[in-house]
Amino acid sequence: MSPPVWQRVLWLRSVLWLLGLAPFFFWSYGYANQMAAARGVERALAFAWEAHIPFVPWTIVPYWSIDLLYGLSFLCCRSARAVDRHALRLFSAQCLSVACFLWFPLRFSFERPPADGLFGALFTALTSFDLPYNQAPSLHISLLILLWVQFAALPAPRWARWGMHLWAMLIAVSVLTTWQHHVIDLPSGAAVGVFCLWLWPEHGPAPWRRQAYGHTAARARLGLAYALGAALCLAALAACGLPGFYLAWPALALALVAANYLWCGAAGFQKHAGRHSLASAWLFAPYTLAARLNVWLWTRHLPACVPVADGVWLGRMPRAAELRAGGFTGLCELCAELPAPRGPWRWAGQPSLDLIPPAPERLLAAARDIEALRQHGPVWVACALGHSRSACAVAAWLLYSGRAADVDAALAQLRAARPQVVIRPPHRAALQALATNLAPLTKLSEAALARRVTADSTTSTARSHNNASRVLLAALSQNSHMRKPSPSTESRALARVGLALCQLGAGLHRLSLPFTVAALLCALLAPLPTASRLALLAAGLAGLAETLLALRLAFDRPILAGWAQDWHDASAQPDDDMAAFDSALATLGLAAPTHHSRPLADRVRGVRRLLAWQGGWLAAQLLGWLASVWLASHG
Repeated sequence: MSPPVWQRVLWLRSVLWLLGLAPFFFWSYGYANQMAAARGVERALAFAWEAHIPFVPWTIVPYWSIDLLYGLSFLCCRSARAVDRHALRLFSAQCLSVACFLWFPLRFSFERPPADGLFGALFTALTSFDLPYNQAPSLHISLLILLWVQFAALPAPRWARWGMHLWAMLIAVSVLTTWQHHVIDLPSGAAVGVFCLWLWPEHGPAPWRRQAYGHTAARARLGLAYALGAALCLAALAACGLPGFYLAWPALALALVAANYLWCGAAGFQKHAGRHSLASAWLFAPYTLAARLNVWLWTRHLPACVPVADGVWLGRMPRAAELRAGGFTGLCELCAELPAPRGPWRWAGQPSLDLIPPAPERLLAAARDIEALRQHGPVWVACALGHSRSACAVAAWLLYSGRAADVDAALAQLRAARPQVVIRPPHRAALQALATNLAPLTKLSEAALARRVTADSTTSTARSHNNASRVLLAALSQNSHMRKPSPSTESRALARVGLALCQLGAGLHRLSLPFTVAALLCALLAPLPTASRLALLAAGLAGLAETLLALRLAFDRPILAGWAQDWHDASAQPDDDMAAFDSALATLGLAAPTHHSRPLADRVRGVRRLLAWQGGWLAAQLLGWLASVWLASHG
């Protein structure tokens, strides 16, 4: 029995990634080694006590085992996204580490004792490839972090999981007991590995995709303040030297917080279902600790939460014991920087940045969450201090549920319950925008209620016509196959097909891009035979051609998505929309003026042709890689 299609596709995808990653690993790592040797690097970062670390020859076995685990790790992937994310993590770790090796080369400063037998042969094989350079960050540790996470996600018996953890820890120790690295290389390598986990998360958008919403001036101001804090930590690290290496952790955490304010938004904290991702929890740990301390300093003399109305309470981020003691059945929180406590209560959240007013749409979502949670019992609404973000959410709920007539009434009710509430003009503006948007919804709800009352009053009359209605509906259903879909429905279906093709093109580009970058870098930098270098250059050029087609499909994607969303009823006018679109293209000089609008079916066929060309260039790119590997091995 043949395996399912998705398994065959994943096998092919994994093999293609390995065909690109494996040669890139050896070429880039070897190139950094040769550059350090050519420059005669003698600089080392080591503590004096490291000389007492024992040399244990047999640990070369777990040290070498990471090569096998590297290939097997792709077996842990259960989706195309998981394969791509894992491969991109490995590729990013390689690029970051090699960049550090070239920018700040270091040398292992101790003379390794001789080893005999099988272990000696393994050390000899290692020495033939690995020179005593490429120290910090330890690429071995970076890759171990990524592989460890992959294998830990597999469903396995407890004994197998413990065995896997023990073996991973043995690999981590082996970089010291084989005298391959100094101690400082381990935390720096772990930081690179965890950063790549954060860069390519398992769930949610990648943090480098900008999350933009209002109050950019406040975000920029706070982001620059955190960036200044990171710079001060780095300055202190430079002044202290090696003994102050621990300052690198808060410097990294503050730099990432600054990136969240300036670019990533709340998604940069990677909070899902109330908990941070593994990478986010480790990278932001110094900042999280400072945030917890700040909460204690500001709220230690205040009540943890206060009642506002009808089972809704407002307060700081609670502890699990406080939720249990209060009998709360729900927690709604808006705090991106702190994790929520775990427990049997229902959770809802709209993570937002500290000191930044939530956007009106987030406030509306939070109001709906509060109302839904309130149906099951008392709800605790929280942010870090319970003064601004959560207060805005409760005010939004008061407006949404009709318990407050306007923003002033909602804020007055809040301040009566918790005088420490801080609502600045931007917060008020967000609430006012929400109240303005709620007004027409309230009118529609009232009209719907009036129609329902009218319908109820005529229920008895309608019952007498039930039999005739059933006959009519049966006749219509028998002839439904003869009805032709409306133009708007047919156009919407075509737009959806085009959108799906564009999304497939985006997936092909995600697969092609790492091969393109690696091909161009290796063709320019790696010490390869001329024929192999030319094959890689051809692969890189094919990748650039594929990128141009991907950009063209990326231009079509939001347009088709908008059409698929807008043409949802019979009143839609697809022909008018496409004519206006063609006119706009002609106005911007992106297309020649025409008197006739291009049919949507022709546009979708054009997308299909672009996708076919994109796949062809990707195939040419992979052939170039295979040719380069063959020429390098036979050169």
